[in-house]
Order: sequence, then C-alpha cells, then structure tokens
Amino acid sequence: MELKRDLGVSTLILAVVTSTIGSGWLFAPYFSARSAGPASLVAWVAGGAMAFVLALVFAELGALVNSSGALAQIPMLSHGRLSGFIGGWSAWISYVSLPTIEVLALLQYLASSLPWLTRDQGTLQVLSGAGQLVAVVLLVLFTWINLAGVSRLAHWIDSLTIWKLIVPVLVSVTLMLLSGHWGNLGVKVTMGQGALVDAIGSGGILFSLLGFRTAMDLAGEARRPQRDVPLAMGVGLGLCLVIYLILQLAFLVSVPQADLQSGWTALTLTAHGGPMVALALGLGLGWVATLLLIDAVISPGATALTYVGVSARVSWMMGECGLLPKGLGRLNSRGVPHWALISSLVVGSALLWIGPSWQTVVSFLTSTLVIALAMGPVSLLALRRQLPAEQRPFRIPQATLLCSIAFVMATWATSWCGRQALEGAVTVILIPTLIYAVNRWRQHQPIDLRSGLWWALYLGVLLLDMELFSNGQPLELPALMHMLVLAGLALLILPLAVNSALPEISRHALTNLGQAEHAP
Repeated sequence: MELKRDLGVSTLILAVVTSTIGSGWLFAPYFSARSAGPASLVAWVAGGAMAFVLALVFAELGALVNSSGALAQIPMLSHGRLSGFIGGWSAWISYVSLPTIEVLALLQYLASSLPWLTRDQGTLQVLSGAGQLVAVVLLVLFTWINLAGVSRLAHWIDSLTIWKLIVPVLVSVTLMLLSGHWGNLGVKVTMGQGALVDAIGSGGILFSLLGFRTAMDLAGEARRPQRDVPLAMGVGLGLCLVIYLILQLAFLVSVPQADLQSGWTALTLTAHGGPMVALALGLGLGWVATLLLIDAVISPGATALTYVGVSARVSWMMGECGLLPKGLGRLNSRGVPHWALISSLVVGSALLWIGPSWQTVVSFLTSTLVIALAMGPVSLLALRRQLPAEQRPFRIPQATLLCSIAFVMATWATSWCGRQALEGAVTVILIPTLIYAVNRWRQHQPIDLRSGLWWALYLGVLLLDMELFSNGQPLELPALMHMLVLAGLALLILPLAVNSALPEISRHALTNLGQAEHAP
C-alpha cells in the first residue's frame, strides 16, 4: 500500500508556513533583540539567507526523491546504511521533539490563566503533574487527527494557517502604529562580534526559519511533487521571512524607552503571557493581549499538529529502508503510517519530563536538525555523479558552489547553537548509532562503514573546534576568524564526504526518482 497523494501546492505552502510560525514568533523577536538589538533585523536577513541556500539544495533533492520522510531516505540513497541511519535519526529526533516543545510553550502561556498547569523549579517554570497529563492528552489528540488521514490533516493545516498568517501581521501593525518608539532603532547595544551569531543560533532565528523542509517531508503525498515541492519551499520561506522581519521591527519600536536605560542586553519582559503580551499590556491594549494569548494556543498547537505527522513519516521511511523496525513502515486502511505515528506519540510524551527552558531546547533541536540538513549538500553532489542521466524537474545552477556554501552555512549554524547544544546533539546521535552498528555487526549484515566514516570526522571536528576555539576556551578566536576557520574545515571535509559515496545508489533504499524505480 502506498501513501495517498492528496496534497496540492497551496496545502504544501501552508504546511511550510504553519511549521515555521509556531512558538518561534512568540519568543524569537525578544531573544534576538536581547542578543543584537536593532541589528537583529540584520540577523533575520542573514538567517533567511542561510535557510534559503539550504532550501535550494533540498528543493532539487525533494523534486528528485519525492517520497514522504525523504530526509531519512536521501543519505542512505547516496551513502548507504550508516549515513542513512545517522541522517534519518538526527532528523527524527528533532522532529519528534518539536510537537513536545510546542505543547510546552502552549501550556506555559495557558498557565497565566490556569496556574495549576505549571510549578516553579528554581528559576524555571515546568509542567506540573496535571500539566503533563494535559500535554499527553493534546499529543494524543494531534495523533488522532493524523491517523484520520492526510485529507483531514490538510483541512486542519489550511484552516489553522490562515489564522497564523493574519494574527502576527495584525499585532505587528497595531504595535507599530500605537507605540512607534522609532528612536529605539538608534539605541546603542554593547555587542561583540558574536552578537549576530548568538541571535541566529540561540536566539531562535534559525529554529524559526527551518520549517521549509516540511514540504519535502510530505512530498510522497503531493499530487505533483516535482513542481509543487520546490515552489512550496520557496514561497513559504519567503512569506515567513517577511512576517518575521515585520514582527522584529514591531518589537524593537514597541519597547518603552525607559526599559532600555541599560541597553538591549539587559531588557527583561516578565509579564504573564510572554514578551509580546507584556508590550501589549504596557500600551493598554488589552484586546491585543487577549488575541496573543489565544494565538499562543493556536500557533504552537498547529505546528505541533503538523510535526506529529511529519515525524511519523520520517520514522515510516526509516522502517521502509530497514533502518528501524519494519513495522514502522506499515500503513493503515487510510494510507497513514499508524505504527510510526504511535511510536512518535510515545517518544514525544516521554520528552515531556525534560523540563528545560524554551531557549535551551531550541538550541539543542536546531543543532540536531542542522546536522541532519548538512547531509543535503553532500548527497546532492554525490547523486549528481551516481545518477547523471536522471531527469531532475528542478536543478540548481552552479551546484558545486551552492552546495559548498550550504555545507559551510550548516557547519556555522551547528557551532552557533553553542557547546552544550552540540554536545547534547552528538550524544543522542552517537549512542543509537553505535547500537545500530553493533546490532548489524552481530547479525553479520553490511553497514556501508566506509561511506559513513566521514560523519565521525565531521562531528569530531565540530566537537574539537568547540573545545579549542569557542568562547571561553584556551584558543578562543574572534567571531569572524572563528567563522573562517570553520569554513576552511568544512571545505576540507566536503570533498571527502562526497568522494566516499557509494559507487551507485543504494538498492536497499526505498526510492521514488521521477518515474523510475530503482529499488528491487
């Protein structure tokens, strides 16, 4: 049984939008402003450029390999089982965590009216026992909607995303018109060379903009994936970047000047409902605050709903490719990967007990996801060699140059998430990978070790760089010099990674290349 192809281009665009505008719009303008002040606008443009270059790479891959959960399939296709497991697992961990994070954000906002949902733990607010129960119920609800089938999911995506497009723009325009502290844009901020880096990595900018990949993850259910997937990624990302720039500008000019006496880095907005609500209440806009609290439920909820389905499709693909138990590849009578959905629900519910802050989790998730996305440029160049005659509905120009830039940017982004986030990401990738490799070895099954060893080099170099050259380390480098060093290391590793690819595409990967069928 195959996944049903029921999704049109409008639904794919809206899926990108709803994946991109979640809890990020409620937090990222605040954290990025604290890091970089008015220069946070530049940080959004820089983050948008990074996301756009990565999107170009995955637009070609998504049109070529138009399968749901393709982030798990692509690395196995070009580099075999070990790379497929590392890339797929990295993507799956970040995806399965996202619904949980969005539900956490949702309930933390609701706690302003329902305080029994959370409890204090030091300086943090974590879910109470009752709050955890409500969170599980919400995750079960989102899973049930996905189990009902892709057509019903499309209906929910279309309906909720229209709201998510309107509210941020309405709130931004209202705040700018009724506050208009345009002098804030000239307020000096004590920013070192790393301020923009902090805003992009740990301030939530890149986390907010990486939702473009959702179109590729749903490609197997698109009616015309070769045309619609690249279009949805480009249009959705561009639309969201414009909205985020408007939001950031509105936030910057809405902060009362009295709150900036000590500069942007000392800004603290602690009113109930979050920083945007604090601004609205400070201006006496009760109706805007109410609207924000309602949207604080709808935006994270819609994003969580989308990612429950997307994470299941990644685990479904890993099951189909033999990287996870085969049962995850089974579909129900509606053509939905039901066991994959249930496994994502179980893992997502377990993650509710982690309890850290939104910003800390965002850094970890961004690091994990960008590690998975780093495989894109490598696989694209390898597949150009492995399938030179394959029809490519969307083909990026100057592929070697663009893939080199994309790989360098992915390397930068991983480093910018911080040492703790990178170490955590490598740990949750390395341990399951070792278990997978040992299990394959004990069963005397091939693992394509040679084609996957570059991952060990890449992750090892990233960790070594953080130990030597990052902030507070013995050989700490200025931000610009550090970027040049990382770029040089990335450009040394990229050709090694491409040249280590399989001689031809893996026949063990489920493939869907145009009209051709390469799998046995």
